[in-house]
Amino acid sequence: MAGKSTFGGACRYVCEDKKRSLILECQGVRGHDLALMEKDFTLQSQLRPEKKMPVFHAVLSFPPGEDPGNSKMVEIGRKYLKELGMSETQYAIVKHTDKAHLHLHILANWVDNQGAIIRNSFIINRSNIAAQKLTAEYGLSPETGKHLEKTDLANLPDVDSKKYRLYGAIQEVLPHCRQVEDLAVQLLRKGISTRLRYDKETGERIGISFRIEGHAFKGSAIDPEYSIQEIQRTLTLQAERELKQQQQLKVQEELKKAETMKLKEEFKPTDRLRHRM
Repeated sequence: MAGKSTFGGACRYVCEDKKRSLILECQGVRGHDLALMEKDFTLQSQLRPEKKMPVFHAVLSFPPGEDPGNSKMVEIGRKYLKELGMSETQYAIVKHTDKAHLHLHILANWVDNQGAIIRNSFIINRSNIAAQKLTAEYGLSPETGKHLEKTDLANLPDVDSKKYRLYGAIQEVLPHCRQVEDLAVQLLRKGISTRLRYDKETGERIGISFRIEGHAFKGSAIDPEYSIQEIQRTLTLQAERELKQQQQLKVQEELKKAETMKLKEEFKPTDRLRHRM
C-alpha cells in the first residue's frame, strides 16, 4: 500500500473512507474523484521534481464536544495555510469524525501554483503558533502540549522530525526522573545524549542540549518547557509532589494503625467477660 508520503497514499488515507471523512473544500484539485485529485497534486509537484516529498499533511484537532461548524472549519483551514505561507498552492480541507473529537486533515502541495518550492523551515514551530493564534481568534478551547499522534513525521523535514522525536522522548521519561542525571541516563537508553552547560564562575547549570543522530538541539529550542531552568523546576515540583504523597500515605497508615489499636482496646476479651458479669 502506498504511504502517506505520496499524494496517492495521502489522498486515499484522508478521503477514501466516506463514513469518517467529508471534503469541505478543495483548491486547485478535483475533490469528487480521488484519482483525479492525486493526478492534480502530482502534476503540479512535477514542476519541481527535485522536491522529494511534496506532500504537506497536517491535522487540526478540536477538543471533545467542540464543533465550530463546517464553514468555520473551512475558514480556520484557510487561515492556517495562510499563516504557513501556503495559501497560493493546491490544498484540500477534509473533516474526520472517527474519533471522540472532530479534526481536520489538510493536504497541500509544497510546490506552489507558480512552480516555486514553499519554505518549510521551522514548520512545526510555525504550525504551533498558527494553531494558537486561530484558537484565540475563534474562541476555541485551547489544548496544551504537542500531539505527536497528530503530526505526520514522515513528511516533516529531517531536522524538525528529529526535534519532535526528542520532544516525545523527553515527555515520556521526564515524569519518572528525580534529577537531571536520571533524565540523561533514561534518554541515553533511547540513543539520545545529553550535554549540560555550566557557568564558569559559579558552576551553576545554565544550559542543556540533546543530540540525536548527529543533530544537537538546545532544550529550549525543542520546547520552552525543556530549558534547563524549566526542567529543574519540573523535577523539583515532581519531588515535592512525591514527598507530599509519601507523607499523606504515612499519615493514613498511622491513622489506620491507631484505629486498629483502638478497636483492639475496646474489644479485649477481659472487657467482654466483665460485661457479662
